[in-house]
Amino acid sequence: MARMIPSLGPPSTAAPAVRRVADRLAAALPDRCLIVCGARWIGPSVPGEPLRDGAADLAVLDPDRGVLLLDVRSGGLAFDPHQAAWRAEAQPGGSAPIADPFARLETAALGLRRLIGDLVAPTIAEPVCGFALVLPEALVPTRGLGPAAPASRCIDMAGVDALPQRIDGLFDHFAQRAPSRGNASPRWWWRAAEELFVAPRQVRLRLRERIDSDHEVMLALGADQIAVLDLLTRLRRAAITGAAGTGKTVLAIEKARMLARQGHDVLLTCYNKALGAALAMATRDERRVTALHFHELCWQVGGWDERRQPVPQEPRARQVFFDETLPASLDAAVARGEGPRFDAIVVDEGQDLMPSWWPMLDRLWRDPGRGIRYVFYDEAQCLREHASAVPGADEALVLRTNWRNTQSIHDHLAQMLPGMEGVRCIAPAGTPVEIEPTLPSLDKALRRVLMRLIERGGVRPDDIVVLTGRTPTRSALLALPQPLGPARLTAGDEPGCVRVRSIQAFKGLEALVVILAELDAHSAERQHALYYAGASRAQHHLVVLDNALLPEQRARGLGRAS
Repeated sequence: MARMIPSLGPPSTAAPAVRRVADRLAAALPDRCLIVCGARWIGPSVPGEPLRDGAADLAVLDPDRGVLLLDVRSGGLAFDPHQAAWRAEAQPGGSAPIADPFARLETAALGLRRLIGDLVAPTIAEPVCGFALVLPEALVPTRGLGPAAPASRCIDMAGVDALPQRIDGLFDHFAQRAPSRGNASPRWWWRAAEELFVAPRQVRLRLRERIDSDHEVMLALGADQIAVLDLLTRLRRAAITGAAGTGKTVLAIEKARMLARQGHDVLLTCYNKALGAALAMATRDERRVTALHFHELCWQVGGWDERRQPVPQEPRARQVFFDETLPASLDAAVARGEGPRFDAIVVDEGQDLMPSWWPMLDRLWRDPGRGIRYVFYDEAQCLREHASAVPGADEALVLRTNWRNTQSIHDHLAQMLPGMEGVRCIAPAGTPVEIEPTLPSLDKALRRVLMRLIERGGVRPDDIVVLTGRTPTRSALLALPQPLGPARLTAGDEPGCVRVRSIQAFKGLEALVVILAELDAHSAERQHALYYAGASRAQHHLVVLDNALLPEQRARGLGRAS
């Protein structure tokens, strides 16, 4: 019995005829074969050449023979040679004009053959790639349906009852007309086909050590994340939004990796420097992925290392430099034909990019008319005065499952912030969120928290991050006497220390334990945005110092000693 991807067969939205044919194929073909339901792929954009995007209801992969693409059509089909036109017959006496179904399949098969060949390394290995139209409710004449639609490229009602023989006949038919290229072992093209069709279906993520154990846990993406990855195989440009914890960064990384495996040169970018470093680390084994934050891209392409011009330190001049001067240098360099070009651009935390930057990124496409762009964003996490317009936001795909935070943290966020409404949490209950008074002083409050977490709770200092609503230069945390009980605070990454980060710099990242501090110097609206962005970084435990409480929390007296 052949394997099937997905293992449950075609989705419920597929036509009944497709589901019936898929089941018959799985039962009839040997176990070396793989059946891909709803096969979709996006090919590279090569100027002057047709797109290699393609799709088929079913794809049959045999490591010994090659690939067959099958489209299943209910009802009948007719070809008018006088007008060279095709018509679908849905019911007796009724028909409608359609595009040539065989031409579309032939184009898809040629594109897939070349795409698999491009993915293979280190040698040429292009398999046989054939196609057929399946008509399970009709009988095809022995002469076929037209000059380009012989009976040998059709599987009709009788053929469905003899699938092994018909599949063998199709492989023989196309092996004679377009034999495989290269003398490499079939394992080379098979590996490329698995990357194309199998790997995207199951994404596994390594989580940090859980608080209650040292073993690593592997989690599969939720159904809506997998659905988004599936849908993106059919869209060249899309925006994807979701509340904190719904997996946007993970999906951005995985989509960039998938595109790279399909032969695209990919730019994976964001606003935050720390997040850019994390994206680069996550894709360091993908040679076709360039991962770096937006201003680093501007710096490199704009040639600022050669200019030897210092970055302004005065706050207003510094802001103008990063918001306008540095991006303008990227745009000027691209206009001169300098810098890299990409087939696809994937942006994480897209709400942080300024409106004027989007056209600059678009000009990095190798082929602007065919460029691929996916933007992941959450307007509620924008810490600018106004969230910028994200391309495609009016038709954005929505993620509604939180798998980062425990149920306790998720419920706490949902009570305070409307951005979590309608989002379900699938994580364990976890420990309750703690509200810690900062009486009699901040250093004593933080000392109490660290002693509870590290000495009594057994949490490693490296797994704790203190997030402040202030910039590092204005925060009182790093000026506190050190050590604070069992650990030292650090603005760097020294092992065995508790990290201190601004909420702005930590966006898009996560930690096992987060201590939230110093939001009281901001307006109520700003506090809400910072609270949401900071508290949602905690995977397993959240501690809120009362100088980080929201106004409504203070009104209820939370965190105050009696």
